[in-house]
Amino acid sequence: MSPNIIKKESFHLIGYSLPTNLHDEEEREVINQSIMQLKSVEGEIPNKVRDDILVLQIYPQMEQFNPFIKKERLIIGFEVSKLDQIPQNTNLYTIEENMYVKCKHRGNRTDIYKTYDYLYNNWLHQNRCVPLGYDMEVWNKNGESNICIAVNKIS
Repeated sequence: MSPNIIKKESFHLIGYSLPTNLHDEEEREVINQSIMQLKSVEGEIPNKVRDDILVLQIYPQMEQFNPFIKKERLIIGFEVSKLDQIPQNTNLYTIEENMYVKCKHRGNRTDIYKTYDYLYNNWLHQNRCVPLGYDMEVWNKNGESNICIAVNKIS
């Protein structure tokens, strides 16, 4: 693993907000159903930036939270460059500019928790970064995933 800090400008997602705090299997099923639904309207999404699917996980702002248990919101969608129109039954989300720790997850998506564990419990502390309450997974069509955790860097 070789995490690095990047800056990402404000961006927009078109997609769905999903139920949170489900058991692992339930959450995977809801995400998979939403991905199928999202892919069925993909051709109707104008100004799509790329084919990657973004899964945004928003957490409560509290100390000692467990990201595997306590999520406030889960958003899945495609990044778009302009806000012309959105397909019926989808929503538009704006994510503000931020710094992110970006790390490529190597291995099966079912093992992605290991990469999160390393980042949240080791890398962020060692590199003086404070998580800002959300992260995202960027899933490409080859089955690879990048994890991006919104952070503030402490001087």
